Amino acid sequence: MRIYHGKIISLDKNNTVYNYLVEDQGRIVYLGDSLPLEYTKDDCKVELENRALLPSFGDGHMHFSNWALIAGSYFDVRAAKNIKELREIIQRYVAENKKKKVIISFGVSRHRIREKRLILRQELDEACSDIPLIIVCYHGHSAVFNTKMLEKFPDKVKNLRGFQADKGHLFYEAYFAGTDYATSLVSPLDLVKSIVKSFDLLAEKGIGLIHATEGIGFPKDLDITFVSLIAKALSKKRQFQTRLFFQTMEVEKVLKRSLPRIGGCFATALDGSFGACDAALHEPYSNDLDNTGILFQREEDVIEFAKKANRAGLQIEMHAIGDAAVTRAVKAIEAALLDYPREDHRHTIIHACLITPDDLKKIAELGIGITSQPGFLISPMEPLAYLNEILGPRVTGSSPLKSILNAGIHLSGGSDAPVVHPDPIEGIYGACNHPYDPDQSVSIIDALKMYTYEVAWTTFDEKERGSLEKGKIADMVILNKNPLTHDPADLRSLKVEELFLSGKEYKPGMNLPGMLWNSFTGRHEKI
Repeated sequence: MRIYHGKIISLDKNNTVYNYLVEDQGRIVYLGDSLPLEYTKDDCKVELENRALLPSFGDGHMHFSNWALIAGSYFDVRAAKNIKELREIIQRYVAENKKKKVIISFGVSRHRIREKRLILRQELDEACSDIPLIIVCYHGHSAVFNTKMLEKFPDKVKNLRGFQADKGHLFYEAYFAGTDYATSLVSPLDLVKSIVKSFDLLAEKGIGLIHATEGIGFPKDLDITFVSLIAKALSKKRQFQTRLFFQTMEVEKVLKRSLPRIGGCFATALDGSFGACDAALHEPYSNDLDNTGILFQREEDVIEFAKKANRAGLQIEMHAIGDAAVTRAVKAIEAALLDYPREDHRHTIIHACLITPDDLKKIAELGIGITSQPGFLISPMEPLAYLNEILGPRVTGSSPLKSILNAGIHLSGGSDAPVVHPDPIEGIYGACNHPYDPDQSVSIIDALKMYTYEVAWTTFDEKERGSLEKGKIADMVILNKNPLTHDPADLRSLKVEELFLSGKEYKPGMNLPGMLWNSFTGRHEKI
């Protein structure tokens, strides 16, 4: 048993703040402003003083195994300020990893570097000529590659739209197929080690629940298998909670694995991104009147997929950034629910950066959730000047967080990692300090709920997690300060001091041997 005294921010339906919380055997057994006599003799008391206790954070959308590989086995190039620095980062990594069969990196951006362009294949060769190399762009919808990778790509990749051999660039369908192929070259051992290591990195940010979108390139969907096994082992030990979304439109594949969720990005990406100017818009891009972006699937195919998945009882998520893609997602889910009504489906649109007023109304009426990535709004990788150039006045209507909440829509927060580092405090700061339109900023309490209760709600976990209430599992985080007393501009000063999962303080590598043993001996429960 452990007693916490101080600011207890419950994030329950009334946003109650308590003075005391009592945890016993991993559950919350008491919340209140005074301590009952039955607990006063217990010596195990934690005085919060100026700190605050909250529900542990969640990440409502991340490409977990992709991010884990970058964080645990490969490297990130977002710090590079010019092409020379970019090459130097690559050269340092290659010098220390000469036995790698493939190198995958992340974060190249033409906006971030001085030259204002993507690095070319020949320039990559100067830094890495002997190992196939691919670097995914910061927005996750285009990539660059060296000559060694060019030689490896099969014809099915080279013949797709968006394959630029001369520059070493991948866009559109060639991007999806090219990154799938590059991922297939990754060592399974590297994948497992990276996944295991990454839970410690998530814990540092106070995260105890993630929505992992998996299924990209690994032979026989090994990423699905590994993430499922390890996640089930952790869930069995009442540690990290992982809710997996299989990125496929093949419903049978999901049912065969007895998974309850389908979708995400890649195979279920309805459009691209603003960074690659292939997010699908109703009106053309301001800097290119011949371009309205790309819708990657036919409307009838998306509707048929949604109907089939909905009838199978699956929860659906679809990537849609531009307003035309959002319209298509709404139309597909509406058709699915007319075909087979479900009261509490919790189908979700990921991103939903531009939304027409009619679609916003329909999303609310249909009970569709939205998962946003407010940390991306404040990222230097895609500056406001660039968005003004490509979108014009529409920028102020992008990511309308406050309007979404005012419409009564469930809005959860995620990182889309590796697109943005999985750091809920950054996301909370971004949500409270909307850079495109200050009127779309949300309150601190609503931003906190985006990364706690709403993440839990999205995957039917709100009865056990997401808020501090009697009977719920004691997944909690201690912050160095009380966020409710902060000016929104100062929220970045918040720091995670401790994470508790089922009442136990998380330590790096916590129960790792037992976790691995359970994951590979099949001692697990369904997730």
